[in-house]
Amino acid sequence: MAEIITISIPPESRSLIKDVMKIKPDGTSFSKALRLIIEDYLRNKSNPILLSHQNTLTIHSKIEDWKKDINEMEVEDFIRLQKKISQINNLVNKRVSKCLK
Repeated sequence: MAEIITISIPPESRSLIKDVMKIKPDGTSFSKALRLIIEDYLRNKSNPILLSHQNTLTIHSKIEDWKKDINEMEVEDFIRLQKKISQINNLVNKRVSKCLK
């Protein structure tokens, strides 16, 4: 049997609930739509939506902070980081080529 959980929805979040109701497939309950959204978020948990900007690494972050985060991140996030580094490396190489001309 399903468990019933009550949540409060602040006025500034009501539009989000309405948006979910508009985009969810016909015949899909709000509970199932919410579950799918949460599963998607957890699958892509490197998304910094719940992290403050103080915890987000930047090019100005200390190398010790990068080392710590890299060594502690989950495999899925590490793979995403490798792909992003490869993309950045390609951009840097293109910039170097332009500068050398």
